[in-house]
Amino acid sequence: MANESINYKAVLADIESRIVKLQAAAEGVRMIIAQGSAGPMIPGPGGKIAPDAFLKMSIPDATKKLLETTRQKHSTQAVIDALVAGGLPQSKYTTVYSILRRREKEVGDLMNMKGDWGLTEWYPNYKNKGKASKEDTPQTSHGMPKGKRGRPKGSKNKQRESAAPITSVAASA
Repeated sequence: MANESINYKAVLADIESRIVKLQAAAEGVRMIIAQGSAGPMIPGPGGKIAPDAFLKMSIPDATKKLLETTRQKHSTQAVIDALVAGGLPQSKYTTVYSILRRREKEVGDLMNMKGDWGLTEWYPNYKNKGKASKEDTPQTSHGMPKGKRGRPKGSKNKQRESAAPITSVAASA
């Protein structure tokens, strides 16, 4: 090994080629910064929301995007303020709360924990009240869901259909 000499020309050429690649990458980042499209949101304290961050999005989808990018829980009022800053029109507190609560129950990807909205994937051990499965619904002794009483839907029509041929046969005889 001591007999091997270092080829300084090859080392220098390698360093210069790496410098050229890094300069090109730095120029690309400068272009992104100049356009102001480094992303719709900068997570963390002092981060600002781009005015077009939530355009053409529904309130639940925009809220989910807000929570994913900031990676922290938000109160309903903070969600409203962020959605307005991101380009959605102003909505009433009760409207946004109702929409998010419905999303929590039907889809189950959002959850409200003591007034703050978060993603259910952040809290896998937290029992979500939304999206009740078939096993969670209370059952009666005969296997029907509790609260369902009376004749099943469509049974009245089936009785009429089965009774109609009998009466017509009796009438013709």
